[in-house]
Amino acid sequence: MYPGLPILLCINLAFLCPASSNIQRADQPTDVHKQGGESLTIDCKFTVSFSYYNRYWYQQPSSGKMIYMTHLYSENENKKDGQYSMVFQKSLKILTLTISALAPRDRAMYFCTVANSTGGSEKLIFGKGTELTVNPSIKDPDPTVYQLRDSKFRNTSVCLFTDFESPINETQGTKDSEVFISKNPVLDMRSMDSKSNGALAWSNKIDFTCRSAFTENASFPSPEVPCNAKLIEESFETDMNLNFQNLSVMGLRILLLKVAGFNLLLTLRLWSS
Repeated sequence: MYPGLPILLCINLAFLCPASSNIQRADQPTDVHKQGGESLTIDCKFTVSFSYYNRYWYQQPSSGKMIYMTHLYSENENKKDGQYSMVFQKSLKILTLTISALAPRDRAMYFCTVANSTGGSEKLIFGKGTELTVNPSIKDPDPTVYQLRDSKFRNTSVCLFTDFESPINETQGTKDSEVFISKNPVLDMRSMDSKSNGALAWSNKIDFTCRSAFTENASFPSPEVPCNAKLIEESFETDMNLNFQNLSVMGLRILLLKVAGFNLLLTLRLWSS
């Protein structure tokens, strides 16, 4: 049977798939946190009454779709399939899945599954799933905080915290404090082959400061050099390469006009003669 077909019968009903005994189950850890580039190991222990069975792993990303990953047939005890590798300890009935070189795209729920390989039809027994969280690996972090105040309304302030390691230590705001801190989005700058964490905090309290919002060791802007949108606009500089390209295009256009004018002049002289 194709490994992906049984899941169609049990999707969204994983724990209701029939089994021959109430004690038959698959136990696995509920959640795991890893850094990007690390390896993940998940142990799944089976408690089943039958002797011959097939073992599967499925991945469920945030979209909710169950995706077949890899499998082991009853007679096999280990397998390597690209990023995934499996080892089965038959005496303990423990199936170990290893995922190497983790990346943020691997964040998902992982389900181990066992099915009786005899009897003609496979009855899937699912584990409860292991939720994997992958934090990006930030190289050479340089935590920096930028504070921006509204020029018209001095009681509104926004703080941008960048280039910090995960997870961020932040003060927990309350409804009375009127301080709001966003979650930690990750900016993947593929052109520079780097990643950066970022977080925002904002408040409409006059005494609000970035130091009170973020507790990480970071460099803060000095009062003498505030983060002001007008100052940024005045100090804006264009790209030198872009300027050179614009001048080159203008030069080619002038040359083209001269050539066209010269050809037109020669044509008129020939007609007049």
